[in-house]
Amino acid sequence: MRISLVKSGDAEAVLAFEQENRAHFEQWIASRGDAFYHLDEVRSSLQQALYAASIKREFHFLAWLDNEIVGRITLRGIETEHYHKAILGYRFSQRHGGKGFATEAVVAVVSTAFSDLKLKRIEAVVIEDNLPSQAIMRKSGFREYGHSHSSVFRNGVWMDMLHYECLNPA
Repeated sequence: MRISLVKSGDAEAVLAFEQENRAHFEQWIASRGDAFYHLDEVRSSLQQALYAASIKREFHFLAWLDNEIVGRITLRGIETEHYHKAILGYRFSQRHGGKGFATEAVVAVVSTAFSDLKLKRIEAVVIEDNLPSQAIMRKSGFREYGHSHSSVFRNGVWMDMLHYECLNPA
């Protein structure tokens, strides 16, 4: 597996990944709506991601297995002045689940955040019922530090969130 920052030329592969996994993702995250699942919309979202990276506000990574995307990892809300932190988000292919790709990719992105971006802290939230994601957090060196009740409304239900952190050991 390899990790890369998104490029505008990745639009077709990203669309294929998102289309294949739409139902799987929408169990855990808000739907992007039908409009997102068109090549022009994906291209536009990648252009937005490239702009955000150019001003160092967020970075979008892709996890590849050969020529296929198996995951997307994002560092958002980057604050470098006082807090030196970012918020990690990710989504991985259902078909490739349970093979360690998500953990490997999260570890790689967190390592990049600490070494290249000089961040001190990475935070993440996971819906309480998402046991695979909780396992990824633990295996990637994150520690649970909080529990927020009824904090996200998904699929007609209020869900609790677990809060995780990973601190730069340097």
